[in-house]
Amino acid sequence: MVVANPVKHEMDRKRHDAILKSGLAGARKAGIIGKAVTPFLLEHFHTASEGESLSVNIEIIKSNSALAADIAVAKQRH
Repeated sequence: MVVANPVKHEMDRKRHDAILKSGLAGARKAGIIGKAVTPFLLEHFHTASEGESLSVNIEIIKSNSALAADIAVAKQRH
């Protein structure tokens, strides 16, 4: 089963792309590679977006959890 759950309140795409570009450049400059890139980018997004990315990610987690619960209940009924 593949489930898509669109984000209701997302960051402006231009802002997101600019932050991602600067974050990837910063990681390259700092020699950060592999699994260390993700936490680096998460911190970069949080700082550069002044917390907006954290709010968006929290909403994504809440929405995905609610959808997962709905799916679990529906599966139990069938």
